[in-house]
Amino acid sequence: DLTGRVGSGIESFGHTVRDNLPKGGTMGAMADRVADNLESGGRYLQEEGLSGMADDLSNLIRRNPVPALLVGIGIGFMIARATRS
Repeated sequence: DLTGRVGSGIESFGHTVRDNLPKGGTMGAMADRVADNLESGGRYLQEEGLSGMADDLSNLIRRNPVPALLVGIGIGFMIARATRS
């Protein structure tokens, strides 16, 4: 239920971005792409929920194990640098 509400909020924010940012030119094209991504991300979250996202992530890792390992090492390195005093 919570993920559905968050997804709905993200999708609504995408509509707001589309309505309030420029319509033409380069900025309009970028705003349109951002709004499209927000709306589709919100719909995905509403439809799939957290379990669907976890399934998709595990399938992605199974298909691409080496890049997933490298991303994990990179994230671990960044966390270690950020927490080092």
